Amino acid sequence: MTIAICDDSVIDCLLSKFLISEYFKKHRKTCDIVTYETGAKLISDFEDGAVFDIVFMDIYVGEELGIDIAGRLRNEGYDNLLIFSTITPEYAIASYSVKANGYILKPFSTERIESVLDRVLEHYVKDYIRIKVRNSYVNIMYSDIIYIESRNNRCILHTADEEYPLYMKLDDIEQQIADEKSRFLRCHRSYIVNMDHITAVDEQFRLDNGDSALIRSRSRAQIKKTYLAYSQSGKVKHKKQ
Repeated sequence: MTIAICDDSVIDCLLSKFLISEYFKKHRKTCDIVTYETGAKLISDFEDGAVFDIVFMDIYVGEELGIDIAGRLRNEGYDNLLIFSTITPEYAIASYSVKANGYILKPFSTERIESVLDRVLEHYVKDYIRIKVRNSYVNIMYSDIIYIESRNNRCILHTADEEYPLYMKLDDIEQQIADEKSRFLRCHRSYIVNMDHITAVDEQFRLDNGDSALIRSRSRAQIKKTYLAYSQSGKVKHKKQ
């Protein structure tokens, strides 16, 4: 999970970063936290492909209103969690015009951070990966991904209808979809498969688009065991007939 904090107060950035980190440690989860002192840099990074699961936005960021920054961020396609932080409740109602998920008053405290994160994360499910296609970004639903392979120094994401080149390492993609690791299986150094699309298993995984994915030979028994446990668990989310 990646979290952005947009706040022009260095002290508040450091404190909120520490408290958020402690929250995820307590829940035995990992998170990456990026801080921004301006809305322009936050939006620029998002336009360049940065992916955020949560944005903590101060109401006052320099000369700008956080609500205005959030509005531009939403217009650029950000549709994940947005939490406002401020010293005043004055903009609490207005914050919902940009689909805010939470509002937290300063000074930050463990209790306030835990309360807002408990609430917004309770039903949060990220169900897509954001990738660059030519000069823009598109969201590919996890359920539509059949497999991802590493080939000739780049990766290719396969859906039923398209193949998308990804100029990322397979290890980095695996990290990006870590929240969905129960669905995805790294079965080979060059393959990640969506187990919902597996139709048969022998020396390879046979997939419902007619392709096959290699299985790492030295770990084949354990990999097959992982898939068998998943297929019998009732977690399968999508199957083509």
